[in-house]
Amino acid sequence: MCIRDRAMAVLSSCSSDDIVNNPMNEENHSFPASRSLHENILSFSSEEEYNALLDSLGTLSDEELLQWESGQKGFTSMYRMHSEALGQILNATCKEEYESIKTAYQTDFIFNDKDSTDLSIYMPVLNVSKAITLTPEGFVCIAGERKNMKEFENYDGYKKELSLLYPVPLGVTIENGINRVYVKTKKRKFTAQIGMRGNQQAIRVNASKKVLWGWVEYTTAYYWKYTPNGPVQFGKEVKSGHDIMILGNPFPNGAKLYMWTRGTGEENCGIMTVQL
Repeated sequence: MCIRDRAMAVLSSCSSDDIVNNPMNEENHSFPASRSLHENILSFSSEEEYNALLDSLGTLSDEELLQWESGQKGFTSMYRMHSEALGQILNATCKEEYESIKTAYQTDFIFNDKDSTDLSIYMPVLNVSKAITLTPEGFVCIAGERKNMKEFENYDGYKKELSLLYPVPLGVTIENGINRVYVKTKKRKFTAQIGMRGNQQAIRVNASKKVLWGWVEYTTAYYWKYTPNGPVQFGKEVKSGHDIMILGNPFPNGAKLYMWTRGTGEENCGIMTVQL
């Protein structure tokens, strides 16, 4: 059996400090109804219909996104294949197995060619809601036109798009902790950066765990508290490279945000000052 056909049973091998089991949101979500499927491509009648779906999907958890995708009979998304590939990397036991996985997925996904200790796999789009609607090759059909929705083709492109989405304010250095935090322990590390998605605040999160000779993204829970001694808030279980959308009351400018993951623990929290 080839690597790309392995069962979803390999989706995660995280230990108990990596995952919080959250009950699925039972709220009934409404979505645009006029979707059709052909040749493993979702088809939409217009850009407006497609964008309305993306807005609706943006409110769902990872588990709910995969459940939605399962309802599109005969369709396998970029997002699901990425989840499978990431699970296989987390389960790899030697360099040869990792290299085999990398070879199997290198035409669809992006690997870091700048840092050999970064063993993660990156989707060629930043928006998770978009990735769940695309084929593994990045296609969707809109108004009868087959469109390639990939946003970048290599790791440099990924970093450029990420910096455009979450820019550091002019005249502010990352070392000052403005809008970004970085924490590293012997076996866990994460970064979090605050930006705007539309009219909402969002925290872009990246968490990695030590495996083999390098680091791989993993799913973990995020926590934060305000200064001086605000209540601890739970950012739910999130895959690395995803956004935590801040609903309701946003973080005010100048607030200091203490942030950590389930893997690093509060004793290793990082601090950033919010400036938007």
